[in-house]
Amino acid sequence: MFLIFQILSPIFLTIFLGYFVVARNILSKDQIKVLGLFVIRLAVPCLLVVSISAQNLASLWQPQYLLSYGLVSLLIFALILLLYFKVFQTPLSQASVFALGASMSNTGFMGGAILHSVLGANAAIYFAITFLLENFIVFLPFLICLEIGQQQQANFKTILLQTLKNIMRNPIILALILGVSMSALQLQFPKFIFDVLMPIGKIAAPLGLFVVGGSLYGIKKINNISRDASIIISTKLVAMPLLVYLVFLCLPNTTPEMIFAGVLLASMSMATLFGVFAQGLGMGERSSTILLITTIGTILSTSTVIMLLHPM
Repeated sequence: MFLIFQILSPIFLTIFLGYFVVARNILSKDQIKVLGLFVIRLAVPCLLVVSISAQNLASLWQPQYLLSYGLVSLLIFALILLLYFKVFQTPLSQASVFALGASMSNTGFMGGAILHSVLGANAAIYFAITFLLENFIVFLPFLICLEIGQQQQANFKTILLQTLKNIMRNPIILALILGVSMSALQLQFPKFIFDVLMPIGKIAAPLGLFVVGGSLYGIKKINNISRDASIIISTKLVAMPLLVYLVFLCLPNTTPEMIFAGVLLASMSMATLFGVFAQGLGMGERSSTILLITTIGTILSTSTVIMLLHPM
């Protein structure tokens, strides 16, 4: 229990600090958004390209992890999408947002920081694999469904090509490609470039957590969301990590570290993109309340995973 406290206390204190800073008007919500863009577009790419380029390429090829995390993510996305679109008769664009919230973790801001605090440098491997999976197994289908829902007259091929083009412009995707390429060719950055990229990358985790806290300020609880909250939160924090764990148990040659990383990342609250896209569809207050509750619930879900699966 003390180990769990040691791991999680600085993480959630950093989140609280971000909340406090915005609550006391030291920084505004708009300034927090700018910091969030800095993390996603610069700090995380710097961290990934430096960490992955230093790895042996073979370490990034982990089919058990790809199958377990990827299969569960896609399954949950599809089930929640069908539940809202077919059963609840929710518009496709809104149904896709709920599916995103149930199946895509906050890997960029929260997951990477918590995983790094436990696994150290090895966290970069699982972060990279998970981020690739989330973008191509969950985020790509989400964007396609969102575009189809908003542009019924558009050609599917056009939507798919535009979506792929947007993903390939993502700085994190570009950093992953560069890092993997350098790892395959056994290339290293010159020291003067490494000394620039590494310090920027090191601030990604704490600053990302700070941004999470700041973005939570001002969220108010609204009524009549018990159905959506119970479905999304229970799926994201309970069903997803449990299913990832069960699939791992069915696969050969898994390691305790691999299982721990996959289940821990699956137990995180949803990606902040859930709130961003929901805001644009007029679901802002509803999604913000779900995001707030899930972020608080992450304390319990991650504590449970660390207590039961931490690779000693």
